[in-house]
Amino acid sequence: MREPVTVRCQMDENGRLPQYESGGAAGMDVRASVSFVILPGQTVLVPTGLKVAIPEGYELQVRPRSGLSYRTTLRIANAPGTIDSDYRDEIKVLVANTASLTDWGTQVLNHPELAATLGADDRVCTLEQFLQARGIDLPELTPGVHVPVFLDEDGFPLGTVRIEKGERIAQLVLCKVAQAVWEHVSDVSEHGQNRGGGFGSTGTV
Repeated sequence: MREPVTVRCQMDENGRLPQYESGGAAGMDVRASVSFVILPGQTVLVPTGLKVAIPEGYELQVRPRSGLSYRTTLRIANAPGTIDSDYRDEIKVLVANTASLTDWGTQVLNHPELAATLGADDRVCTLEQFLQARGIDLPELTPGVHVPVFLDEDGFPLGTVRIEKGERIAQLVLCKVAQAVWEHVSDVSEHGQNRGGGFGSTGTV
C-alpha cells in the first residue's frame, strides 16, 4: 500500500479539493473555480481557487485530462507544469485552445453535423470584421483579412470552448524530486555508459 503524503491546502469560496477518482489513480482531478470562454488560438490562465503547501522533496505536476483532450481542442500548454514546494500562490492552469479562427474545415471534419448549419442566419463575418469588433484594427492590405469566420449562435467563432465553473480541467500528480549537485569533469563519456546516437537513432518502430 502506498504511504500517503500530507499536502496542506487552502481554498477560496469557489475552490474544490482535488480528488482521486479511483483507488489506483495517480492523478487528482482539479477544477476551474470560474467559468471561461476560450476563443480559438487563445491561451489563458484558468484559476482553481486552490493554494497548497507541498512538502519539501516533492512537486505537483499539472497534466492534461485525457477526456478533455479527446473531446475538445484544449491542451495544457506547458504540460507537465510544475508546482514547486515553495510556491504558495493560487494554482492556475495554463490552457491553450489549439483551434484556428479561420480553419473551419477542420471543425467540420471533427464535427460533421456543423456542415448543415454553417453560415446559417448570417452567422459569418470576415476575419477583419471579427477583430475590429474586438477593438483590433489591421493595417490596410494585410493578407488574409477577408477569410470567413463562422460564428455560433452566441456570436463566438467555431472552435470556441466553454469551461464551466466546477468543471475538471486538469489533473495533479504528486511526485518525488531530487536536486542536482553539479560536478565538473573533463569527459562525461568516462562516466557510466555512452549509448551514442541522437534523435531517432534507435529506430522508428
